[in-house]
Amino acid sequence: MNIKSGTAINLRQTIAGAQTIVVKIGSKVLVHDDGRVALGVLDSIVESVADLRASGRNVVLVSSGAVCIGAEHLKVPPSLVSVCSAAGQSVLTALYHEAFKRRNLASAQILVTDDDFAREDRHAKLRNTLQHLLQLSVVPIVNENDVVTHCPDHDPSTRLLCDNDMLAALIAKAIEADLLVVLTDVDGVYTTHPNDADALLISQMTGPAHIFDSSEQINERGRGGMQAKIRAASHAVAGNGLLAVIANGRAPKILDRIMEGQRVGTLVAAREHQ
Repeated sequence: MNIKSGTAINLRQTIAGAQTIVVKIGSKVLVHDDGRVALGVLDSIVESVADLRASGRNVVLVSSGAVCIGAEHLKVPPSLVSVCSAAGQSVLTALYHEAFKRRNLASAQILVTDDDFAREDRHAKLRNTLQHLLQLSVVPIVNENDVVTHCPDHDPSTRLLCDNDMLAALIAKAIEADLLVVLTDVDGVYTTHPNDADALLISQMTGPAHIFDSSEQINERGRGGMQAKIRAASHAVAGNGLLAVIANGRAPKILDRIMEGQRVGTLVAAREHQ
């Protein structure tokens, strides 16, 4: 993936016109290191989503965090993915439901599997349901159904939903979104690991992800790491006018700042945007 800066400001200005937005929220954004839910962060993100809805925009959330929440709730290791997901998903959904309810917005839970994207009939039903919910001003909250899909022996490369980053990219394509925002626990994509003294934040990236060779930044409870986010963002923007931004979900008012066109996070665009 080539690193560009000359068109960064122009592309960021176009973000303000995005009407349909998919926001992926990572586990490290929503859950503290001690397993407690970062309620203030969740509430702040919901507040920003409510503001986007009030301005007439459609927003779909793809939220991780259920496994970490379930592990803390049951006091078991998060490696028990199916069990933790079963316990944590209802808690996570309830937190979102109450936060949106306080702002007079309805939310809806959608759990998906590979078949919902691999089979055309199920994909069509998923797409139609998402579009119908958005027409009703409901905020869909999407996650993989880990209770029935997780298998530690499976090779992730053989699955469509190898992580929630790719799930968010597939959802963005399914509903023809204008913008994908991937919220993680660092400020964006860096030239090396962000803990390195000489690491520089990359403002904009264009082109296929496999060309970009950065140091892996796996420093969150999720399954992906930064390379997974780059791959997902690159997949989402390929072949259409969609833009993607990878940014720090714990930064104050991060969604508002992205939508204002501020130069925060890493903007990912297809090569034709150069």
